[in-house]
Amino acid sequence: VSLNAQAGHATKSQFYTIETPSGKKVNPPSGRCWSVIKENYELLVQDNRIWFGEDGNNVPRRKVFLSEIEQGLTPHTLWRSDEVGSTDSAKKELIKLFNGQETMDTPKSIPLIQRLVHIGSSQNDIILDFFSGSATTAHAVMKLNSEDGGERKFICVQLPETTDEKSEAFKAGYKNICEIGKERIRRAGEKVKSESGKSELDIGFKVLKLDSSNIKSWDSDFDNLQDNLIDAIDNIKEGRSAEDLLYEVLLKYGLDLTLPIEEKSINGSKIFVIGFGALIVCLDDHIALETVNHIAKLKEEYESEITRVVFKDSSFADAVVKTNALQTLKQFGIDEVVSI
Repeated sequence: VSLNAQAGHATKSQFYTIETPSGKKVNPPSGRCWSVIKENYELLVQDNRIWFGEDGNNVPRRKVFLSEIEQGLTPHTLWRSDEVGSTDSAKKELIKLFNGQETMDTPKSIPLIQRLVHIGSSQNDIILDFFSGSATTAHAVMKLNSEDGGERKFICVQLPETTDEKSEAFKAGYKNICEIGKERIRRAGEKVKSESGKSELDIGFKVLKLDSSNIKSWDSDFDNLQDNLIDAIDNIKEGRSAEDLLYEVLLKYGLDLTLPIEEKSINGSKIFVIGFGALIVCLDDHIALETVNHIAKLKEEYESEITRVVFKDSSFADAVVKTNALQTLKQFGIDEVVSI
């Protein structure tokens, strides 16, 4: 901790010369004073609470012991490049990771982000980076987890900014920064796992893109009522996949997007089982009652007490089939059934 302070309300006893162990004489910087009077400074020296640097030649600083701190150490204000890296060292590391390809001009260094994460988070926190760039944060989090056994997660957000057509990254097939980040996470994860020797290390990640809802909104334009009613028969937007709709369901349920998702094929239909049976989703058309019976039995297979089932509204041939499906599920104790 710095031993000098603002001199605005200082007394004469706070201005004196300190001699370091190497013989160097030190005075407070201009406009500042020592934070303690000379008598108290001498007591701190006797109690081994003054630090003069490794060579005994630095400006004196006051020691604070870990046993005296409840929430961690105050970080130093000066971080040297030999400790946390530099843009140049980060660029060389990234080129090496991409087998000689130059992908980014000004990446952040891994040791720098590791130090920031270590200071600002616990071992189970989620680290959010809204300007992900080449995904150094993801790389640093995985590396830090491998070193201290943490279970930190990361969320990296990046606009799909296009790469320069003349750049090496563009020529290598990376049309935007997001593509560089995704590939960096893949390569970095395998590298960290290999170097650490921890085969169980979690290096998985999911890629999600921000978009509008997959479900058509109702248009109340009465001049086009007939067209609107016909359009609403299939209320899912054209070109949207089952996976697109699945993740919207997860968001609307408030479920963690990192939950495990199993994909099963039952009676010709694609079934998604989320969170070991907590949620079952089938978004196929023309679902047969036999398929519904198999879905109901999944509750017993996963021994889940809170199974919820989601279908598309157009999954059923008519209201009778839908009613029979609901009754079948109810017989297995599944009361929460939603159609979208």
